[in-house]
Amino acid sequence: MELKKIKASKLQHAESLEHSKPITKLAAELQTSIQLNELLTIFSKHLAKLLNHSGLVFQHEELAINQSHGQRSHHSCEYTMTIENTALGKLSLMRRKRFSETELETIEHFLSCLLHPLRNALLYHQAIQLAHTDPLTGALNRSTLHAVFQKETAQSKRQHSDLSLLMLDIDFFKAVNDNYGHAAGDAALKAFSQCLKQTVRESDHVFRLGGEEFAVLLHPTDISGSMLLAERLRQAVQKLNIKHDEHNISFTVSIGLSRYREGESLECTMLRADKALYEAKESGRNKVISA
Repeated sequence: MELKKIKASKLQHAESLEHSKPITKLAAELQTSIQLNELLTIFSKHLAKLLNHSGLVFQHEELAINQSHGQRSHHSCEYTMTIENTALGKLSLMRRKRFSETELETIEHFLSCLLHPLRNALLYHQAIQLAHTDPLTGALNRSTLHAVFQKETAQSKRQHSDLSLLMLDIDFFKAVNDNYGHAAGDAALKAFSQCLKQTVRESDHVFRLGGEEFAVLLHPTDISGSMLLAERLRQAVQKLNIKHDEHNISFTVSIGLSRYREGESLECTMLRADKALYEAKESGRNKVISA
């Protein structure tokens, strides 16, 4: 793979490019959207009129963004984009043969038009994420669960696929706060949320419902697959060892599982999962129970 890294601060002379008319058209259309995915599509479409490429990948590590368009290929050129000392992420263009120096110049001039719209799109993305996520743990918040549930149930119906809900509650979490303080409790919640997100698949969704109670929406997963994943989560949490100040903190989790039944509400699915969670608590904790 050919990799070329260029700081976006160098991309400042679009007006001198011989393709100034395509640049002007690109700049105008980039102003029509604030959605990151749409901006990348617009950029790729306009660039393709002058320069063949098979696909592109945009990554922003801090915002956990990894979007791809088209197909990956043997050769790539990568651009690290910054504006006013603000990192905007990395964009890679790919195709089967190497890019010539003239083509790289064209790409750089096209990228100069992308910088300001990209910054605005990332700010918008952050605002949306803040509205949808729990500020402490980074998990999706309770209000977002309803919207995601509606979307996933509609997809489940179209694809004739299974959807499951896990309700999770950290066992004896009050003891963590009482014994080590609320700062330690916050650290434990962050580590717990991170553990969930690292263990589930990209197609799954992790929510913090409040306090030490979380939910995970699994799709597409049948009941046996959901049980296996829930058990994997239970084991992963049991292995957690959180270092806070001079303390090592560990805990377990109880999990209730319910399979979505076509046509039922989120409240009904949650109620059955919650009853299974209660049974897991009553039967000794650190267990997975299916409704």
